[in-house]
Amino acid sequence: MSRLATTGLALFALALGIVLPSTAQANKIAAYPSPGVRVASNETTISFVGVKPSRLGPITVRGSRSGIVRGRFRAHPGGNGVSFIPNRDFQMQERVVVTSKRHRFHGTNRRTYSFATGLLRPKGWRKEPQVPKRGTTPPQWTTYKTFPLKVPKITMHVNQPGASEDEVFLAPKTNGPMIVDKDGELVYYRPGLRTTDFRVQRYMGKPVLTWWRRAQVGEHVESNYAIANSHYKVIRRLTAGNGYTSDPHEFTMTNHNTAYVAGFRTVVLDLRRYGGLRRTPVMDAVAQEIDVKTGLVLWEWHSVGNVKVNETYMPIPRKKITRPFDYFHLNSIAMDRDGNMLLSARHTRALYKVNRKTGKVMWRMGGKRSDFKLGKGMNFAYQHDLRLGPGRTYTLFDNGSAGGPLRDISPRSKGLIFRANPKTGKATLVRSFERSEPLRASSQGNMQLLGNGNFFVGWGSKRYCTEFAPGGEILWDLEYSSQNVSYRCYRSPWTGAPTSPIAVKSEPEDAGSRIWVSWNGDTQVTTWRVLGGGDSGPLGMVGEYPRDGFETTMAVPSGLTRFRLVGLNAKGQVLGRSRINRLGQLTR
Repeated sequence: MSRLATTGLALFALALGIVLPSTAQANKIAAYPSPGVRVASNETTISFVGVKPSRLGPITVRGSRSGIVRGRFRAHPGGNGVSFIPNRDFQMQERVVVTSKRHRFHGTNRRTYSFATGLLRPKGWRKEPQVPKRGTTPPQWTTYKTFPLKVPKITMHVNQPGASEDEVFLAPKTNGPMIVDKDGELVYYRPGLRTTDFRVQRYMGKPVLTWWRRAQVGEHVESNYAIANSHYKVIRRLTAGNGYTSDPHEFTMTNHNTAYVAGFRTVVLDLRRYGGLRRTPVMDAVAQEIDVKTGLVLWEWHSVGNVKVNETYMPIPRKKITRPFDYFHLNSIAMDRDGNMLLSARHTRALYKVNRKTGKVMWRMGGKRSDFKLGKGMNFAYQHDLRLGPGRTYTLFDNGSAGGPLRDISPRSKGLIFRANPKTGKATLVRSFERSEPLRASSQGNMQLLGNGNFFVGWGSKRYCTEFAPGGEILWDLEYSSQNVSYRCYRSPWTGAPTSPIAVKSEPEDAGSRIWVSWNGDTQVTTWRVLGGGDSGPLGMVGEYPRDGFETTMAVPSGLTRFRLVGLNAKGQVLGRSRINRLGQLTR
C-alpha cells in the first residue's frame, strides 16, 4: 500500500475514533482556534500544526451543547499538520474541549484544551453600490482612440535617476486596478472592479497578480481574494476560512503557497464594564494563514479575548448601534524573523507581536498599554502596514490622523523605519520619509522596501505614490485623479502577456491614413509591424514602428483600406496579431 493511502486510512480511522497502533513519539503541537479563544466561529474547523498526519493519534472533540462531534481529518499540504472538519457546525456559545491521546498542546502543556464559540451575528456586508462597468468618471481623465474609456489621469511630479524601473500598481476603488510604467504611462486598466491591495506576488513559483474584491451578487455581497496569471486570467479565488468574511486590508502570499488574510465576524459582547451596553455588536478581527489550494486554515488569531475592548481609542457605544463596533481595526499581518506574528491595529494605535503557537500577545508597541518607550519621532498613530525592514528593522506607514471622532496626533503622515528592542523596552526611529509638500492621510497607506534598496510609499487617502532613496531623497512621485482612492500602492517587476485582442483604430487623412494601436496589459511589445492592403487580396508589409507608450500612432500611405497589426518583442518574435481592421473602424 502506498504511503499516501496509508495516511488516508489513518485519518479516516481517526475520524471514527479508532485507535491505530504506532510507536511514534509524542510532542507538543499547536491548535487553532487557540486555547482560551472566547468567540470562535460556530463554523470553525480545528487545525493541529507541528505533527505529521500519520502521527496525530486519536482526537476527541466534545461540545458542551453539541456533545461528541464527529468529522473527518484532512492533511495539510507539506505534511506538518491536520485539520479536523466537523460533520456539522458547532452550537453558538458553547465550550469545546479537544483531547489528544498522544500530544500536549501549546498554551496548556496538557493533552486537552478548550475554546468557546461566540454569539455571532449573520455575516455579510451592507448593500454594496455597483461600480460602473466603465468605472466612475475621474475629475481628470485620459482617453485613447483604441481604448475609449475615461482612465484616471496620471501626473508625474518627480522622475529622477536612481528610481526603480519597475511598474507601479494601484487600484482606485470605484474605478479598478491599474498598472503604469516608470514614466507614468498606462500599462493596464480594468474598470468596474472594486478592488484593494492590487499587487504582484508569487504563487507556485511564478509571479501573479493578487487583489481583494467586493461585489453585489443578487441580494448578497460577496468578498474574496483573487490570483491572476501573467495573462490576466484568474486562476484561483479564495476566502477567509471558518466562516469569516474576507476583509480588504490584507492578502499577503508566503513562499510556501499560503496566504495571510484578515477576516471578521460580528459578535455580541457585554460592554457594561467599560461603560457600554449589555448586548453590543462588536467586530472580532481575525488573522489567518490559509492554504491557497485547499482553503484549509493553518493558523488563526482573534482580537476579542486577546486585546481588551477598552484599549481602543474609538468611543465605546453607550446607545444602541446597528453596525458593529470596530474597536481594533486590523490592517496588516506579517511573520517576524523568529516565526511569530506581527499585527497592526489602527483603532488601538498599536503594533502587536503574537506568539504563533499560543495566540498570546508577546508585546505591544504604542497604544494605551505599550511595552516600549517610544523614542523621538516614534509617536505613531492610526498606522498601517507593519513589515520587516532592512537588517533588523521594521517599516511602518504612520498616518498620524484618522478623522471622525479620533484626535489628530500629527500634522503629516510619513513612512518610518525603526528598531525594537524588547529586552530594553525601547523603540528607536532609524529614518522617516515625508513628501516635500506634506500630506496628512486620515486612512489607508503603505510602505514597501524595493529590490533596489529604495522605499515606496502609498499615501492612502491622498492620491499620491512616492519613491524615496534610503537617505530620504524623493526620486519619483506620482499623482492620480479618481473619485476614490487606492488603499495601497506598490512597485514591482511585471511581465504582462494578455490574451485579449489587440485594439486597432484607423482614420483617413488628407495624405494617407493614420493608425492607432494598443494592447491592454502588454509589457513586451517593442515594435508594431503594419500589414496593409486594398479591399481584397493579401496584405503586404507597410512598415515597422517603435512602440510609443500605451497607444502608438503611425502615419501610413494612402490607398490602403485594410490593416493588421503584429506585435514583436525585442528579439523580433511575434507576440500577437490583431484582427483585420477596415479603414475608419475600431477593431478590438
